[in-house]
Parts: sequence; C-alpha cells; structure tokens
Amino acid sequence: AQLATSKGLVDTKKALEGVKTLGIYFSASWCVPCKKFTPCLKAVYEAKKEAKEGFEIVFVSRCKEEAEYKKYIETMPWLSIPFKDTGIIDKKIQIFFKQRVKSIPTLWLVDPNLGVLIDAEGRARTQEYQQDLAMKGDSRQLLSHTAVATLNKGIDIVMYTVDEVNGVSQRPANLKFVLDSKNTQGKLVWKETTAASDKFQKRVSGEMSMNEVEGISLGKAGLILKAPGGGGVSNKQCFSIATGTLALTAHVATKEECTFIFEAVQHILSCGKDKLARDKKVASDGSVKDPSIGFRVIRWTKEMEEMEKKKKALERGPPPVDKKALLKCKEVKELKKGIEIMAYTLDDMQLPKAQKMCILFRPKEGRLGSLMWVDRRKKRRPPKDASRIEMDNLTAIAMGKQTNILQTAAGTMAEKEACLSLIGSKNQISIEFEEGEEDVKLFMKAVEHIMKESQDKTMVKKSNGHGKFEVVTHEIHKIADLLKKKLAGEEDEEDGKLNANVNLNWEAGIGHSGGTFSGG
Repeated sequence: AQLATSKGLVDTKKALEGVKTLGIYFSASWCVPCKKFTPCLKAVYEAKKEAKEGFEIVFVSRCKEEAEYKKYIETMPWLSIPFKDTGIIDKKIQIFFKQRVKSIPTLWLVDPNLGVLIDAEGRARTQEYQQDLAMKGDSRQLLSHTAVATLNKGIDIVMYTVDEVNGVSQRPANLKFVLDSKNTQGKLVWKETTAASDKFQKRVSGEMSMNEVEGISLGKAGLILKAPGGGGVSNKQCFSIATGTLALTAHVATKEECTFIFEAVQHILSCGKDKLARDKKVASDGSVKDPSIGFRVIRWTKEMEEMEKKKKALERGPPPVDKKALLKCKEVKELKKGIEIMAYTLDDMQLPKAQKMCILFRPKEGRLGSLMWVDRRKKRRPPKDASRIEMDNLTAIAMGKQTNILQTAAGTMAEKEACLSLIGSKNQISIEFEEGEEDVKLFMKAVEHIMKESQDKTMVKKSNGHGKFEVVTHEIHKIADLLKKKLAGEEDEEDGKLNANVNLNWEAGIGHSGGTFSGG
C-alpha cells in the first residue's frame, strides 16, 4: 500500500516510520466546515512537527471528483490516501476501528504501532493543543482561522460615533486585527478612511486590546437606532464590541463580514481559553422577530484551570470508595439495618399497589453499593434477585406524594412529609416511611453521606411552586458534568442568563454538499 505526498507516492511503512500518534482526517473540499478546520489543523501539525513529537496525519478524502481532491491536498502538508483507493480504504478503516464517521470534518487519533483508536474526538483535542500553543506565544494558531486571517487583512466598516454638534454620525473606517507583543491575544485597530466632513469633527481612530474585551453583540445597538439612516441597515450587518471603558459600534457591507468578525473574536478568545457565553443582558434592542444577541466574555482563571484538571481526572473514571468510610456515618449504619416502609410499586398489570416492606443499604467493595427493598422478614438476608437501585445510577429523590402513591387507596392516608420517590436511570420506587418525617431525615442524611464519599457526585436541591404546592427534588449530578457547565459559562435562566455555551462548531452531514450549523 502507498500514500500520497507532495512529491509523489511513498510506501506506507516507510512514511509512518517513527510515528507515535497518527491522525486520520476525514474531510472534503466541498465542505465549508472542513475548509475552516483544515487551516487550524495545519497550524497545530506544523508546531508538532517542529517539536518532533512523532505526529503524522493521513487525509481520507470525501471529495467527489479527483480534480477537487488534487486541488484540496495542495493546502495540506501531510500524507493522503490516493484518490482511486479512497473508497475501499475509507470503509476498511471504519470496520477495523469499529467506528463510523457520522459527519465531517472528523479527526481520529490512533496508535499506529498497536493499531488502537486513542481518541475519536480529535477536533476537540486539536482545539486544546491550539490553546496551549497560542498561550505559549505561537501566533500561527491565532491567524490559522480563516475569519482571523481575513480580519488581519482588514474589513471596511461604518462606525457610529457621538459628537456634541451633530449627535450620532456614521464614519467609514477600516477594522484590523493586529498581533501585539504585549499580550498574546493581540488587538483590534480601526482607522478612519476619509477625512472629517467639517472642522468640528475630529478623526476617529483607536484600538482595543483583546485581553480587555468584555462582550460582543450582534444586531442593532441603541446608537445605531438613533443614527440618521441607521434604521435602514440590516440587523445582521451590525455589531458592537465593548471593554469596560470603550465600545466599537458599527455595521459592515454584508452579513458574511459580520459573521467573520464574530468568528474571529471567538477564535482569538478561545486561543487564550476564554469563552463567549450568550447573555440576555448584553443586548436588548431590536425587534421581536430579529432581536439583538449578546455574548459576554468568560475569562480563564487559575481557579478554572484547577476545575478543568479535576474534571479531566473524574472523566477518566470514578474514584474507588472506602467501604469503611461509608459506614462511619450513623445514619448509613441505620439504613444498613433496614427501615420499615410502605412501598408503592406497579404489579404485573402495571397498576399501582402498596406493600409493607423494608428499605436497606448494602455497601459494595470499591463503589457505592445499592438500595434494596425487600420483605421485612428477609431484611437480614436479602435475596439476590431483590429489587434495587444502584447508588451509582440514582439520579434524583423527589419529596412528597408522587403519582404511584396518590393512585392507591393506602396512599390517601399517607402523610406528604413521610413520602418520597427514588428515581434511577433504569427504575424507580415511591415509598412512605412508617415512622414519618424522622425516618425521612435519617434516610436523606445517609444518602448525602454516601454521595459525598463517592467523590464524583453531588446533590443539588431544586424547588418548584410555593407553600402546599411546593415540590422539592434533590437531583444527583456528576461533579464532572457540573464543572463542564461552569467552565462553559452555562447558568440557569432563573439567573437571567441563557444556559447555552456559544460554540460555532460546524459539521457537514455525509452526502450533503453543505454544512449544518450545530452551534449556539
């Protein structure tokens, strides 16, 4: 078998000699997302080659014509599978690694010596490498994005300024991204392209450090709406970029240029591990049909660095749990002995039924154990087939009377404070504690202790309604998931912020000539 290079065909074994990590890159010339990702991948590839890390990439083409393939590989410094062999080898690669390519661009990272797939999410790893390289001062990582490269050359804008004589006025200028040795993220520079129309107007030029940007909004800001003729400009052509003391409000000739500016700002910030998160409060002007959209900048901090380390450690697998530490809690010991309950379950006809049972906790070496509900006479030696919820699979505890309780005759006499429902990923049960509220408190303290000892789970209390209509649920979340949301800047809508991370990742479905937007 042979691989193609810029100099011609080469033997595969010889080409991959000394390679420790191989990237298999599925891409196509017709795919717009691929055209955006390829330059970023190229910048990382060149840096890894310079560092002699034993990294190589093989391009697997999804181009429709050989002419397209030949033109596309001219932009790539790495190896590629010859066009005539692409179809067969593409299928063989997917079968060998038992993995399917669902969309492009896709980058797999494999160990060529062991023949194992290391990471199917090579795009995400590429972004991480790019962040690390950019933070070390590699300017190629900033300029690799097509939008940043375009902004680096300059985009004509029309600025909106305020002066004491004429009020809000429009001033043509050129906006550029410039690399700056003082900070790793560079700066935005704008210069007026025509002279002021009268002697009272001063030239409007300035600059803005990307390290100081606090937010960006897309759409008409208040200043544009106040300007003569501002109402005639399309909402999709307008943007505002703000720091704590300065704001640049402008419109561009096309909505594509506006998208370029947004994508450029996002990429520059991401190279410093900073993120954009959507925020209702940043922009509120605009119509209901076509509103302005605001984004706030979440700056990377040492605290976030520690959070990311913890998240990655937890994602590698749940930590072992000390069985003795679980049983140090007196409430857990009581739960291990068993607590008498009325269990509300479904019979063979899927109708609710009430049974007098016992709920107990059985610890498990290495992990959290399980909650079991059994006949009271069998609590000392629960049968192996006893109904249970594994503590690792417990997702929530809903307080009060739930549907299964309310639909039974016995449930009408049950006290709300003595009832709760255990909800697992595969099953659930509603129960009433015979000793009432005291047993509920004991049970909840035991569960809280178990979750605390897990080191990878936590309980979050959620409340809906008020007074006698209040419904309290204790949700059980993986700490890694909560850290991921926090790092992404996601917050609840109750706090006035949309829980959506802005991430303009594009993916093109196989067999389509365009891309599908999967971002925020």
